[in-house]
Amino acid sequence: MTVTTNQSRVLIVDDDAANVRLMTRILQSAGYTHIKGLTDSRLVLETRERWAPDLILLDLQMPHVDGISLLHMFRTQTAQSEFVPVLVLTADVTREALKQALSAGANDYLTKPVDVDEVVLRVRNLLAIRLSHESLKNDNAALAEELRKRMRGEERQAESRRSRIDAIRALIDPAPTMAFQPIFDLDTSRVLGVEALARFPTGTSPDVWFAEANEVGMGTELELAAVKAALQQIDRLAPTQFMAVNASPRVVLDRRLHDLLRRHGKGRVVVEITEHEPVDSYEELNTVRDRFRRDGVRIAIDDAGAGYASLHHILKLAPDIIKLDIGLTRDIDRDPVRRALAASLVVFAKETNAIVTAEGIETAGEFATLHDLGVPWGQGFFLGRPAAMGDVEPRFTRAV
Repeated sequence: MTVTTNQSRVLIVDDDAANVRLMTRILQSAGYTHIKGLTDSRLVLETRERWAPDLILLDLQMPHVDGISLLHMFRTQTAQSEFVPVLVLTADVTREALKQALSAGANDYLTKPVDVDEVVLRVRNLLAIRLSHESLKNDNAALAEELRKRMRGEERQAESRRSRIDAIRALIDPAPTMAFQPIFDLDTSRVLGVEALARFPTGTSPDVWFAEANEVGMGTELELAAVKAALQQIDRLAPTQFMAVNASPRVVLDRRLHDLLRRHGKGRVVVEITEHEPVDSYEELNTVRDRFRRDGVRIAIDDAGAGYASLHHILKLAPDIIKLDIGLTRDIDRDPVRRALAASLVVFAKETNAIVTAEGIETAGEFATLHDLGVPWGQGFFLGRPAAMGDVEPRFTRAV
């Protein structure tokens, strides 16, 4: 490691002014420019505190305060993280003096008269150690600050997560408010059933809340709370009408959903499997599908035509109901590509004994086109908006 010599501060402490001048010349010839000499050892502690040297050259035999005493004072007053090396320069050649100095905290030891080259080398080595120590201390301080920042960030994230979880819990208890959108027979205009849709008091899109719940690990709980709130109103439907509830593949596999469905009448519940998360095992889903069918629960695939996932679901799960996505329904009366895709799904459904339901019908033109394509069921604002259970219209009567 290269030491910047002209920036290193060296304090020379010797009661003999001639020795101070000699050491100053030696260091200056080696390129050191920040040098301070003291002949009165009583001034050392104040000067050390005020001037902050990087290295101290210290004599041992001095009046007033000797070098060994100063070494003990340095050790007492120096912070644990500080390192200011001390090179003892003394005429005492005894091993006892050497042992005392090193035991008191000296970092190196030379006896007078000194060899100029050796002094320069010892000074350079001690300053290199000092610089390394400072660099390591700064790196450790930066690391400690980074760790503190990370801890503060993690604490903020944990607090944010707790707040988000509390917000989701407030949606679960009390139960979510449910709206019900009628699903019509497009030939007779009669309501065949309803789709249960969660509504939250903040006015934020339900998709946002369900995504938020998934992020904090409470997606299943919120979905189940919505299903439970919906099914508690199923007896308000006519005996021939069904209720469709939305569930992710993860929730479909949850035993708690099965328990909820068994408490309600057979043949009156449709579980719409959404495509917003991947399916880990179609084998497990098919096992559940078969169990549902034995209990009179039908399976629908939501958002058909919106992307690869929904079509893959259809092929793998052979659902009872295929729901055309609103993106396919929108402007279908003016788009031959949409019409072709919808027509192919209608044919596919007939071949597989499934029923097609068109979502998002918002205009008379869309309704007429879908009806002409042979789509048997539909829902959307043109036919009937989501409403409280008691406000669901039994028919749509708009002119078409």
